[in-house]
Amino acid sequence: MKAIVIGAGIGGLSAAVALKQSGIDCDVYEAVKEIKPVGAAISVWPNGVKCMAHLGMGDIMETFGGPLRRMAYRDFRSGENMTQFSLAPLIERTGSRPCPVSRQNCSGKCWITGTGQRAVRQTRHPL
Repeated sequence: MKAIVIGAGIGGLSAAVALKQSGIDCDVYEAVKEIKPVGAAISVWPNGVKCMAHLGMGDIMETFGGPLRRMAYRDFRSGENMTQFSLAPLIERTGSRPCPVSRQNCSGKCWITGTGQRAVRQTRHPL
């Protein structure tokens, strides 16, 4: 059996890792030639952190993830703090912390783990 995964985002690459670990060969197709830094980070919440660890990619969070202990929302015009709260109850309840991580670092490591390759296969057309 062979699977095709469309999209080399975090979800697609995680699916590729899970398929590979289940003994299913798969190809991952992505419209972009390479995953480049775009200044974006993602927050992987405790269930996602646990899924990454289950797939053998927990080191991504440990290596590239930063601490996230509190959240705050600010008014974009005034900078006034609208609300803030501790994530300690969530961390205590789930036994795992949320991790902000660079999308590029996370995707790059997932790609290597999921495909054994360092380059993204490009299909030369939008998907």
